[in-house]
Amino acid sequence: MPHWPGAGADSLFSTVNPFPQGANVTYASVRNADLGPLDSTVTSLATLTAKLGEMEQDAAAMNGMAHGSLWTGLNATVSKAYIHRTAGKFTDAHTQAEALHSILRDLLTDLRGCQDGLLRLEANSEAEGFRISPEGVISSAQPPHLRLSQLNAGVGTGGIGEPDPEGIPPETQQAMWHAHTRINEIIEKAGESDTIAARALTDLLAEGNGRFVHTDLTGIDDARENQVQQDAEAVTFLAGKENKTAADWRMLGDYFALHADNPEFAHYVVDTIGMENYLALAQELDHTEGVDAAPIRTGMANTLNTAMSPSIDFTTHPPGSDAYTAWLRTEEGQAYERRLNALHTIGPERMYTPESWIDPVTDDRNGYDFFLDLMESADGPMHDVFYYDMLDGMVAAEKTNAGIWMGDRYPDTDTGWDPKNNGTDRLLALGARDNVEATTHFFDPDETDNLDYFIGDGEDSRTVFFGSDMVRDFFNDRTYEAPGLTAALEVAATGRPGGSASEGHSDANIRIAEKIWNTYGEDPTRSRGDHPAPDMRPTLGVIAADYIADITHAVSDVTHSNQEANFSNKTSILLHEIGKNEEAYRLITAANLYDMNLAMDEAVQQHGHNEDRLLTAAGNIATRNGHVSGILTDAYATGRYQGRLDADAAANASVDQWEDVASYLLGGAVYGSISASGQASMTDTLVQEVNASIFDSFRVDNSISAAQQESREYSNARTHYVTAAENSLSMALDRAGIDASEYEDFSLVEGSVQLSAGTGHDIGTTRIERPR
Repeated sequence: MPHWPGAGADSLFSTVNPFPQGANVTYASVRNADLGPLDSTVTSLATLTAKLGEMEQDAAAMNGMAHGSLWTGLNATVSKAYIHRTAGKFTDAHTQAEALHSILRDLLTDLRGCQDGLLRLEANSEAEGFRISPEGVISSAQPPHLRLSQLNAGVGTGGIGEPDPEGIPPETQQAMWHAHTRINEIIEKAGESDTIAARALTDLLAEGNGRFVHTDLTGIDDARENQVQQDAEAVTFLAGKENKTAADWRMLGDYFALHADNPEFAHYVVDTIGMENYLALAQELDHTEGVDAAPIRTGMANTLNTAMSPSIDFTTHPPGSDAYTAWLRTEEGQAYERRLNALHTIGPERMYTPESWIDPVTDDRNGYDFFLDLMESADGPMHDVFYYDMLDGMVAAEKTNAGIWMGDRYPDTDTGWDPKNNGTDRLLALGARDNVEATTHFFDPDETDNLDYFIGDGEDSRTVFFGSDMVRDFFNDRTYEAPGLTAALEVAATGRPGGSASEGHSDANIRIAEKIWNTYGEDPTRSRGDHPAPDMRPTLGVIAADYIADITHAVSDVTHSNQEANFSNKTSILLHEIGKNEEAYRLITAANLYDMNLAMDEAVQQHGHNEDRLLTAAGNIATRNGHVSGILTDAYATGRYQGRLDADAAANASVDQWEDVASYLLGGAVYGSISASGQASMTDTLVQEVNASIFDSFRVDNSISAAQQESREYSNARTHYVTAAENSLSMALDRAGIDASEYEDFSLVEGSVQLSAGTGHDIGTTRIERPR
């Protein structure tokens, strides 16, 4: 349960505050709060306010009579002024009492609503299959009374990883999650209202310093708006200080944490500070010592996120649409566009300019880097519209300046070059996780040419340089990791973030999957990676696995009734290249076997009681999936074989290099030892003989053993697939409740599946004969 700070012992109304002094607001404190003293105070203040209202009217009437009379002279002048001031004090007293009453009345209303909300959740929980403890802990109503946290961790009666044998119904789990969310919202509401009321009353009474003062506050909502504006102004003041103390930074962090999700606060802060100075503030924070920067950075990130979250929806107003263009002409749209343009203006520019060449600070990050540092620290996702607009702008910046990501702005990691240096990739990674709809739209070939830009090989395709050496990139055609791009393409093609359940493919998903697959089908070797594209084989493996039914039929060059994607007739060649990657090989192999079981189930459901038709259908399935199995097996075995040979080649190249060095050194030594006898002509021969005796033993040749291992892998995979095909038929019959004894000769069906599986597997191979 979240804990919200209450008014505490310092509150001027601590005697009526329902929460324990100095304690946090919790489930128990809200549920069990005694609202009686607060209710009595509100009632008393209502009576007092009414009385003060009457006194204000009387004082106003007296003031009117005094000023309307014919009374003149020095005494009259002094008296009239005194009466006027006195009448004003009654007015101030009345408005102040009204404000006190309104604030405490609103607090009472909010807390009653929160309390009632918790009690309703408790009352309805048993009927929905769960219960709530007095401390707010949610658990299933039936033994073993698993808590929501235990269900999330997969804890059952047998411990971690052992779910409850009887199971918790999905609808119950959903109800438990809903209750958990509502409890958090209620406690947050109670804590916020209590804090705002405490601060409002403190400010109100302190402002007059013991005297009645005029106030325009009309309740908690009004107080909230005033406090937001005050804190926003405080943030802009602190942000502008040249030499910030640790206390200044902590205050900034508190303000950001309190108001980051408030649009008025976010807009005022970002617009007043300015986008460039806002990012500069993030940079200053990074180089500040003695403060915990992480929560402050998160607050800044959340504030920027809020400032750039428009009221429109991506589905109805995708960037580039007429609706989006019309929205940009509104006041809100114009303000959003100003902030967006400011981000893209400072984005490619280096933020830090050293004061001198001996400046100890080294920071080559540009504006986009700081923006991404913030977004990666945010608690919530970017708005889809904002994400798309930022990604579109970054791509435009790349096209203008191919060296935008040059330089090792983030130092190399233990594993090499840090992909964080590729700003576009970082943003794609965020989108792959949080902005599925916008990412899909971004790559949809019916909407944009972004797929051609990122994975094509034409003149308009992506040309960017990374790292610190452009020459190295250009001539060595070095490839770099791009986890964001690969994840985004997987999401766009499948419609789901990695690891999540599939809800089916949209038309856009299918178009993207077709485009990616068929693009690499034209030149499968490109899937290994070519600068600046990464190794795409794992991503293509995900696509193949997600569309495995279409893949198996494309390999066999046939269509099927449930076909989604139209993959090219070069699928077999591309599949063979992809299968050399172990990750892709294992994923597609598993999907292929899963597809075979589903297809076998369907065949049994349709033809289970017709032996002849089942024989044909089951044989076709075993053959079709066998083609894929054979291709993958050959690809994987070939990859392993080539890997061993490549390892040998690398090792032997190292030996050759050392032999060259040794020849130079050894030649000098030999020449020096025999030149006096006039036998220098023997030097080359001696060197060759010595080198041969030394270095030949260092060289390796595993071609024979590699070929033998390849043969074993092929044989094992074939046997495994044939067995899997036989089992899939048996399991399908068992699930359908069909006894094989009803067939005239079930061995014919089994034999057909066995033969078809082996034949299909063999057809799928294109094995290269190598020495055995």
